[in-house]
Amino acid sequence: MHREPVAAHPDRLRWNARYETSPADFAPHPFAAEALRAGVPEGRVLELACGRSGTALALAEAGRCVVAVDVSDVALSQLAAEASRRGLAGRVECVLADAQAYAPELGGFAVVMATRYWDPDVFAAACRAVAPGGLLLWEALADVDGGRWHVEQGELSARLPAGFEVLREETHQAGRHRTSRLAARRALR
Repeated sequence: MHREPVAAHPDRLRWNARYETSPADFAPHPFAAEALRAGVPEGRVLELACGRSGTALALAEAGRCVVAVDVSDVALSQLAAEASRRGLAGRVECVLADAQAYAPELGGFAVVMATRYWDPDVFAAACRAVAPGGLLLWEALADVDGGRWHVEQGELSARLPAGFEVLREETHQAGRHRTSRLAARRALR
């Protein structure tokens, strides 16, 4: 597991406590199926703020190499153990880092995704990490009484830089939370 300095990060402590006390669930997000259907170019997948991502596992099972970034070493250890159990250890690279501090390779990923996460600076860096012809798949909380870590309706597409085509943007109700989902493709040139 690749590590960035996050030992005393408050989000690490909070998320570690959550992952230590909740049962492991490796169900993939619907974005995994979307990424496989969308006809993206060959290349790596970057999942930011991934937790113990079933999405990373599903994409690795489909033959993709996935870089999974999260601030929780507990979640990443669980993800790495499950990847190993499934024979996917060589396809899932776990990176312990705060998404705000992680610097993805420019244009280095066929798919860049995050689910239930929002930070405008991380979103901008994620857009720059998408390879030409690649996909950006993003889901952020969009509750009406939101706040700093929530988006407003249409905000994801409004923040896309030039050169991206919106494939789909929708609001989704999941239990007590509402999310905004975006699928966008970066132009080939």
